[in-house]
This record gives sequence, structure tokens and C-alpha cells, in this order.
Amino acid sequence: MPIKGMKLCGAKCRTKEGSPCTQIAMKNGRCKMHGGCFYKKEIHGRYTLRAKAERKNEHALLREMKALSKEIEKSINENQAKS
Repeated sequence: MPIKGMKLCGAKCRTKEGSPCTQIAMKNGRCKMHGGCFYKKEIHGRYTLRAKAERKNEHALLREMKALSKEIEKSINENQAKS
């Protein structure tokens, strides 16, 4: 039985009635049976929030390094052309 004032899951259930789920929803709007339990992904592995942020920072750093190396190569080529 749902608690009054709490947000409900509302996922489509496979019951005879076809009524929506009446369990209490978690942060993402679904109950633990319908995808609301996402805390395990934050504990370890490559899908943690920290790992995603680290990869994003690494990709940004790589982009910066590639742009810088292109600028250096361009300046070297210009200096060689002047010589």
C-alpha cells in the first residue's frame, strides 16, 4: 500500500488488470523492481559516476594535446619553409 504524498513508480505491470505499479518511486522515478535501484552502479566498475567523469576529463586532455601538437607541427613546418 502506497504512502500518501509519495511519488509512485507508475510502470506498466503485467497483471490481469494492467494497472500501473503502486510502489514508492526512487530518485529516477521508478521503484526497485522497475529500474529505480541504481546505487550498485556507483560502487565500482567502469560505469561509476567517477569513472565516467575521469574518462571525460581524459578525452578532453587528449583533444587539447592533439590540438597543441598540430600547432607545434604547423609552426615547425612554417620555420622550415622560411629557411
